[in-house]
Amino acid sequence: MTPGSFMSGWRLGAAAALAILAAQLSAAAAAAEAGSPYQAELATEAARRGLADTKEWRALVHYVPDPLGTGVTGLVDNAAFYNAAAGKTDPAAELDATLKAFFAPLPAEGADAHAQCRQPARYHWLKEELQFDPARLAEHPCPALAEWLADVDPGSMTLVFPAAYLNNPSSMFGHTLIRIDPPRRPADARLVSYTIHFAADHQGEEGVVFALKGLGGGYRGYFSMLPYYEKVTQYSDIENRDIWEYELTFTPDEIHRLLENLWELNQQPIDYYFFTTNCSFVLLSLINTARPSLELTARFPLYAVPVDTLRVLTEEPGLVRSAVFRPSARTRIGWLQAAMPADHQRLALALADGTLDPGAPEVTELAAIERARVLELAESVLRYRRDTGALSRTEMAPRAHRILMARAGIQLPSGSAVATQPPPRPDQGHLSARLAGGFGMTGTRPFSEIGFRAVYHDLLDPAAGFVDGAAIEFGSLRLRQYARGAPLVEEVTAIAIQSLSPRDEVFRPVSWRTAIGLKRLREDGDDAGDLVFGLEGGAGPAWRLGEGMIVSPQIAGALYGSGEWPRDRIAGLGPSVDLVWSVRPWWTLRARAEQQSVWGSERTSLLYRATLGQGFRLARNLSWRIEAGLRNDGDESFGEWSTALHWYF
Repeated sequence: MTPGSFMSGWRLGAAAALAILAAQLSAAAAAAEAGSPYQAELATEAARRGLADTKEWRALVHYVPDPLGTGVTGLVDNAAFYNAAAGKTDPAAELDATLKAFFAPLPAEGADAHAQCRQPARYHWLKEELQFDPARLAEHPCPALAEWLADVDPGSMTLVFPAAYLNNPSSMFGHTLIRIDPPRRPADARLVSYTIHFAADHQGEEGVVFALKGLGGGYRGYFSMLPYYEKVTQYSDIENRDIWEYELTFTPDEIHRLLENLWELNQQPIDYYFFTTNCSFVLLSLINTARPSLELTARFPLYAVPVDTLRVLTEEPGLVRSAVFRPSARTRIGWLQAAMPADHQRLALALADGTLDPGAPEVTELAAIERARVLELAESVLRYRRDTGALSRTEMAPRAHRILMARAGIQLPSGSAVATQPPPRPDQGHLSARLAGGFGMTGTRPFSEIGFRAVYHDLLDPAAGFVDGAAIEFGSLRLRQYARGAPLVEEVTAIAIQSLSPRDEVFRPVSWRTAIGLKRLREDGDDAGDLVFGLEGGAGPAWRLGEGMIVSPQIAGALYGSGEWPRDRIAGLGPSVDLVWSVRPWWTLRARAEQQSVWGSERTSLLYRATLGQGFRLARNLSWRIEAGLRNDGDESFGEWSTALHWYF
């Protein structure tokens, strides 16, 4: 079986899947009748040594602690994956039944359907631990497995991390996959290596439907294998996502065990949840089979964010050999744009559009280095348009040929290449959860405040390691205590996402934001206020005004709900403007102004806010924030300021 057939294997039709299930069940049934004195002897020895409770066995069967902490549950949601009826929750019963399955006679489907070949990682680990006697337990050849392993030809293993992509809910926190490289394959040939990744089988559903079903476990996920160049094209060239590659120091034997376990997981479904059994957590469970002593999944008892699963690997001493940056098409084009003025960029676009010929005087009269960069940018834009489907290959080819021929005729001295600077690594950014504590004043009333956020990043958090202009928050809560009265819930954020993507001569993205949650709105600075539900959204352009500065005017709308609904507030609409400026690597400034006309059944009001915030990075996981502004929630204007320390963990 080739890697490609493994890739397509999990997409087999219903008839083939039922045939495999029948073979698995028949093998298990035969095993139940196949007890022997030697099998009983092995089971007794395994029980005496407590093998079912070892890290290795629990890793190979992908057991994780159950939510109540009273036992364990297998990640795989398919009874045929387990040899015991209670194997999903009983590691000891599963180990005993697995030993029985290894003694079963060969099924009619052949050796490849036997438990020794269907579950080779378990077989070889138990064989090593219990020192199987080949005279008393016959070992069967596994031709399909052997052919597949020979085709994959494992030599080294690399964890690949594409950066966050806000326009795809399943990848808004980033993504992880594994690349397997054959021995002695040079770095420039690794695009043809195979990758392993886990993803939800969403049947083409996207957007809100995909997000809601992903949150609620409405999909099943499967492992698959694809050539690396296909994933690079998808992530880097089409979705504009930078990629980081972390070469890991696993030994060939450890990689071999991981691949054998992957073979066991072929076609096996795992219920997919955004925050628990997502792509990165399940992949981490697979990596854990290579070296179970790491206990990687045990570090995520509640939820798993992809960049956090990356961190547990990079922070393990000696596990990462090197980290390599693979820039996206947009990043590469951006490096070229930064090396030339706007009028040269327009020349490059005219070349890419086909409205200007490389032999035109506007191009040929440029200095050699300027002409070379204009031609390089034009060719990069053409390739990007082809990869994203904006331009067909037949349209692109003649233009690209003329541009490349013109570029080939320019000889540049050494040292004239465009300067490139990889951004900070994503694993080196602040941690995902956050606690905050501080104080401030609403009108003339002082308050103290504490806050918690489950994940992940906002625009005033330390920016290093995160996508520029992107903010994603889930599960945020702020509590306030004024001088009189009980503590108040000031704000609850279920989800808040903001994408500020600057437009330029080449790219024309739309910036947007959305938020769902509760906010306390007040009549004036002395009012305790009411918690009001809001579903907000906005969209508009964004531009880069200078180094590290982005401005975005938007039209925003909101739907409201509260105890006063529908009299006071039903919906609102109005303009907003955001400015974010990374003044220094340790200092971020954000100015925001918004105004909304808010309609209720009995009145119309005007809501407006203007806020200036500053965030100061004190350490990797510690920051200080100051915010001040003027607000009117529909009745009277009042000022508000606050300052707080933020600790990331």
